[in-house]
Amino acid sequence: MNKDFLKYSQLNVERNAWLFIPSVILGVGFGLFLNGYWLIDKFPAESRQLLFITTLASLLGVAGYFLLLRWIRDHSRLFPMAQRLGLIGVSVLTGAIVFFAGTSQWTSNPRYVTVLLPTHRLQVSMLPAQPSGETDLTWFNTSLGDISYDSIDTKGWKRQGDQLVLQNPTDNMLSWTGKPGEMIQLIFHSTVRGGKAIISWDGQEETINLSSERTTYTHSFQLPFYAGRVFVLLLGILNFVILSLAFSLFIWEKRETLVETVGQSFARTTVRWDSPEVILVLGVMVLALLLRVFNLGNLYPAVDEYYQLIAAKQILQGAALGSVYQRSLWLVTLPVAAAMRLFGTELWVARSVGVLFNVLALVPLYLLMRKINRAVAVISALLYATSPWIITFARVVREYAYYPFYFYWIIFAMVVFIEGMPDGFVVLRDWKIFFKTRMGLLGLALILPPVYALSIDHLSTFKIVLLAYFVFVVFILRKFNLRDRGNLIVLIFIGSGILIVAYKEVKRQIGLLSLIPKLNPFPIQYFFPNPQQQWYFDRFVPVVVIGLLCGVVLCILVRRVKFIPLFLLSEYAIYLGFFIFLSKTFFHTRHLSTTELWFILLVAIGLYAVWSLLSALLSLKSNMVKILLAIFLGVAVINPQQTLLPTLSTNPDMPISEDYYHNMTLVQNYMLHHTDYGDVLISTVYGLYATWEGEPGFRAIHRITSQTPRQDVFAIVDQNPSGWIVIDQIRLDQASMTVKDYSGKDQIEYVGLFGDEYVWHWQHTLTTSITPGGAGKEQ
Repeated sequence: MNKDFLKYSQLNVERNAWLFIPSVILGVGFGLFLNGYWLIDKFPAESRQLLFITTLASLLGVAGYFLLLRWIRDHSRLFPMAQRLGLIGVSVLTGAIVFFAGTSQWTSNPRYVTVLLPTHRLQVSMLPAQPSGETDLTWFNTSLGDISYDSIDTKGWKRQGDQLVLQNPTDNMLSWTGKPGEMIQLIFHSTVRGGKAIISWDGQEETINLSSERTTYTHSFQLPFYAGRVFVLLLGILNFVILSLAFSLFIWEKRETLVETVGQSFARTTVRWDSPEVILVLGVMVLALLLRVFNLGNLYPAVDEYYQLIAAKQILQGAALGSVYQRSLWLVTLPVAAAMRLFGTELWVARSVGVLFNVLALVPLYLLMRKINRAVAVISALLYATSPWIITFARVVREYAYYPFYFYWIIFAMVVFIEGMPDGFVVLRDWKIFFKTRMGLLGLALILPPVYALSIDHLSTFKIVLLAYFVFVVFILRKFNLRDRGNLIVLIFIGSGILIVAYKEVKRQIGLLSLIPKLNPFPIQYFFPNPQQQWYFDRFVPVVVIGLLCGVVLCILVRRVKFIPLFLLSEYAIYLGFFIFLSKTFFHTRHLSTTELWFILLVAIGLYAVWSLLSALLSLKSNMVKILLAIFLGVAVINPQQTLLPTLSTNPDMPISEDYYHNMTLVQNYMLHHTDYGDVLISTVYGLYATWEGEPGFRAIHRITSQTPRQDVFAIVDQNPSGWIVIDQIRLDQASMTVKDYSGKDQIEYVGLFGDEYVWHWQHTLTTSITPGGAGKEQ
C-alpha cells in the first residue's frame, strides 16, 4: 500500500513538475502587476510595506497559479483542439474587456513597477554669487509625487515652512537618492538675478541660470520596459485573460445546465399580477419619487432651464404660444405653466412636473421588462429609480426629465406591435391585421412621435427617438416574407419614402452630424470604466462588466424564444454607435441620457444573468441564499452616496450633469439695492435669472455670450445712459478676457466679484460713480 502510494505520489509530482516554472513566472507577474497597478497609489515607492505586500502577493500568486493551471489542464484535456482555441480566443477578448472596462487605474498616471524602478542620485549646489537667504527651493516633485524635505540631505540650507532656504552660499549642498520615475521637477525662487545652480544626476553635472523670480527645472529619465506603464498593462491583461480562461472553461463544462436554466427563465410565460408585485412596484415608485422630489431647490437653475421657466411664466402672463421659446413647448413648457397656475411660479413647482413624469416612466418600463420576466422587470425598475444620471436630469426643467416617460412608452408600443404581427407576413394576405383596433391604435401611436419630432418640435433633441425606429424597422422586416414579390414592392415604396425624409433631415442637421463616420470614443467614458453618472461609481465595476457581457450573450441566445432582449441590445448599440461615429459636435452629458435608458435595461438583464448563472453553478436551492446573493450583487453595483448626490449636493459644479448651476444670491442682493430706474443690463447668465425672478426692473436686458465681441458690448453702453454689465467667471475665461478689458471705457467702472459674477457699472454723467467693492470682492 505504501509502495503504491509513494509510486502514485511520485508520478503525480512528475506529472505536475512542468507547471512549477510557469506558476512562478505568472505568480511573480501577479505580484508586480498589483505593485504597479494598485499598490502604487497606496504606498511610497521605496516603502518596506510595499515591498512586503508585493512579495507576499507574488508567493500567493505562485501557489494560486499552480492550482489554477493544474485545474485548467485537467479540465481541458478532453476538449478538441478547435474548442480549446475557441475558448482561448474568447478568454483573450473577455479578459481584455473586463480589464479595461472594469478597472480605471489604466486611465491615470503613474503606472510603474516601483520595485523595479532604477534609483537615481541628485545633488544641487549654488555658486557663491547668491546672497544668504535670497534663494530657496519651493518645489520638489517626481512622477510618483512630491518629495518630502525630510528625505533630502542638506548642507548650508535651512527649512522654513514649505521651503528650503539657502543659508551658506559658499558651502552648500542638497542630496537626494531615490526613484523618481520618468520625470523630476525642481522650482527655485530667487530675489536676485544672475545666480547659478549646479545640478548633478548620477555624477553628470549641468549648470542652470536662475532668474530673479521663479526658475523651473525639469529632467526626464528613460525607464526600462520591465518597470514602465506598458509592462504593467500587459501584466494586467495577462492575469485577466487567464482568469477569464478558467471561468470560460468552467462555464463551457456546465453549458447544458446553464442553457436549460436560463432558457427556461426567459421562456417562462408571464405570471399573473398579484398583490405583492403591485406593492413592490408602488414601493419602487415611491423610492424613485423620494430620490427626485426632495430638496428640489438645492441648486439654482442651470442656464438652459431659464428658457423653459421664462416661457412658462410668459404664458401665464398672457403671451401667445407662438411668441415664447418654442423648443419643447408641448412637452415641457405647457405642463410647467399648468403647474405654476395651480401652485405658483416657484422653481420647485416647475421642477416637480418633470419629476412626476420621470417617476411615471416606471410604468412603461416595468410593463416592457415584465414581458421578459418579473425578476428582470424588478431589477430594471430598481436600477432606473437609483440611477444618478436619471435622477439628476429628472430634477431640471428640461426635456431630458420627460424623455424616459415618452421613450419607454414608444418602445413598449413597438414591442407590442411586433408581437402582434404574424411570422411570414404577406401584405396582400395579412393587411387586414392593421385594421384591428389594437394594431390600428398602436400604428397611429407609433406614427405620432416622428411627426412631432420632425414637424412640431424639430428644434429639440426629441428627434433622437428616430434612431429607435431604425431598429423597429429591422425587427418588422424579420416578420415579413421577403420572398413574396408584393412584399418587396411595398417595402421598396415605403423604404424610398423613409430615405427621402431621412435625407432631408440629415441636410437640416448637417452642422451636427458627420456623414462620414469618424471614431469618437469619448461617449464610452459615460458607461465605463468608472463614470460618476452611474450607480457603480467607485464600486466593484467588473460585476457590471461581466454581467453586461453575459447579458449580450443571452440576448443573442434567446432571440428565438424572446426577441425583446435582442431588441433592447440593438437600441443601445445604435444609440451609442450614433454618438461614437456620427455625432460631429460633441456634446454634453444630457445628450447621452437617452442612451442610458437602454443601458439600464441591458444591465438589468446582465445582472439577472449573473444571478441565474451563480445560482445554477453553485446549485443554490434555498430562497434565502438566493436573496443574499441578490443583495451582494446590489451592494457590489450600487453606490448609495452617488445615488443621493443629486438630491443632497449644493455644489454648483455638478459632476453628474456636468452643468454649472450659478448661485445668484450675492449678485442679486447687490443689484436689488443698487439698480436705478432706467438702467439696462448686459449679461451672460444673470439676465436670465433676473427675468425669471421679475426683479430688479431693468429697462432692457441684453444677452451676450463668450463669443460676443467686446465692441458690441460697448455699442450697447454708448446707446444707453446707465446700466450694468454682469459676466460670469466661466464665460469671461472662455472669452480670454480679464476685468480690465471692460473697465475704463465710457465711464465703465468695475464694481466687484459677487459669487462667480463679475459686475461693472456705467453712467454717462460726471457726477455719479459707484464705489468699488460693495458686497463683492474688488479685483
